[in-house]
Amino acid sequence: MSTFPPYSETFVMREIRELRKQGWDVRIGCLRPLHRTPVAQGFEDLEPVVTRARWWSLDMLQGLLVFSFSCPRRLFECVRLMASSLTHPVGFAKLGYLMLASVRLAYRFKNSSVTLIRAHFLHSEAIAACFLGILLKSPYSVTVYTTHILFPDTVIRKVLQGARFLIADTDQTYRFLQEFGCEGAAIHLVYNSVDISDFPRRNRQPAGPAPLILAVGRLDAKKGFEVLLQACGLLRDRGLPMKTVLIGEGPERARLMAMRKSLALEEHVELLGQRCFAETKSWFYRATLFVMPSVVAPSGDTDGLPTVVIEAMASSLPVIGTTTGAIPEAVLDRQTGFVIPPNDPDQLADRIQCLLESKSLQVELGARGRRFAEQRFDLRQKAEILSSLFRQYCPAREGGMNAASTNPNRAGPDDPPREFLEDPPYA
Repeated sequence: MSTFPPYSETFVMREIRELRKQGWDVRIGCLRPLHRTPVAQGFEDLEPVVTRARWWSLDMLQGLLVFSFSCPRRLFECVRLMASSLTHPVGFAKLGYLMLASVRLAYRFKNSSVTLIRAHFLHSEAIAACFLGILLKSPYSVTVYTTHILFPDTVIRKVLQGARFLIADTDQTYRFLQEFGCEGAAIHLVYNSVDISDFPRRNRQPAGPAPLILAVGRLDAKKGFEVLLQACGLLRDRGLPMKTVLIGEGPERARLMAMRKSLALEEHVELLGQRCFAETKSWFYRATLFVMPSVVAPSGDTDGLPTVVIEAMASSLPVIGTTTGAIPEAVLDRQTGFVIPPNDPDQLADRIQCLLESKSLQVELGARGRRFAEQRFDLRQKAEILSSLFRQYCPAREGGMNAASTNPNRAGPDDPPREFLEDPPYA
C-alpha cells in the first residue's frame, strides 16, 4: 500500500482483515511515509503487521549493497524498468523513489517465505510489486480499480505482463485490461465488496421534518457534487421540502461552499466534512436516498465503483448514480435505483423528486439493492474467492481450484442476476 491507514482505502484494509481471519499471514508494506488522504480510524489491529515507509534509511542502503553484490542482474532489471520512463521526467523521478522503497522492503523480507506480493491499484503500488517480484523472485498480482493511468503506458504494460494474475473489480476494468493486451485467462473478475454484517436491514423509512438526501465521497472534481448542488437548487425552486447532507473532504470544498452560497442553499445543503465509518454509517440509516453524481474530471480521471455506493445499497437505501465508470454494474436502472447521464442536474432533480414522492418506491428499490449487495458484494465471499486464487497461482499452495468457477456472483458484461431483469418496480 502507499500509506497506512488511508481513509480513502478502508475497503483494502477490510479485505486484508478478512483474509487474516481465513488464516492467511498477510503483511503490509508501505511505500510513502506521508499521507495524501486523511487517516482512517479503527484499524489498530493491523498495526503489528505493517512495515512503515522511510524517505531514506540504513536498511535501504544495506538493501542496495546486498542486491548489488548478490543478484546484480535483478537490480539491473529494476533499473531497466525505471529507465523505460526516461522521456517522462516526473514519472522517472517517481519510479526512482519507488525502486528505492521496493529495495528496502525486499531487504526486510528477503529471509521470509513470501508466497505472493499483492498490489492494490494500477499505480505506484503495482510498480512496486513488480520491483519486489523481480528482487525476491516471487510472483505478484495486481488488483485494478480504475482505468485511469498515471504512469507511461510502456511501464504499465510491462508491469501487467509480469503479473502472475490480475484482478479486475468491475466489468469496466476487466474490459480495460483485455484491451490493454492482457491474457484473458490471467484476469479474474472479483467485485469490490463490503462486510454485509456491518449493515443491518432497515426496518422502516426514517421520519423527520424533511426528506434527507445523502452523498458521501472525497470532494474532488470526478465526484460531480456541483451537479448535485444544482439539482438541489431546482428542487428548492419546485417547492419540495428536502435537506442534503454531503460527507467528505477534499480540494473542491471551497468551490462547493461558494456555489452553495451563490445558489442560496445554506438552509438546504450541509457539508459535514470527513466523518469516521461509524458516523457515516449512521447517516445511511437517517437518509431517504443516496446520490453518487460522478462525472469525468477535466484530467480524464473517473470513478470506478465507489465503495460508498455498495454501502448505501447494503443499508437498503435507494441509489441514484450516473453512467460514469462502473456505477451501472451496481445500480441497475429502475431496478435497484436510477442511473442517469453525468452532468445533468435536471434529470438528477427529476429522479430525486420521483423517489421523494413515492415511499413505496423508496422501499422497493432499497430492498432490491440490499438483495443485490448480498449476492454480488459480500466481503466474506470475496475473501473465499481470493483464497482460491492464491491456492491456484502460488507455488507454495498447490491444489487450489479455479476461483472464477466457484464465484456465484461472477457475471459477464451487462449480465446481472436474472432476478433483477424481471418486473422492475418503476417504468
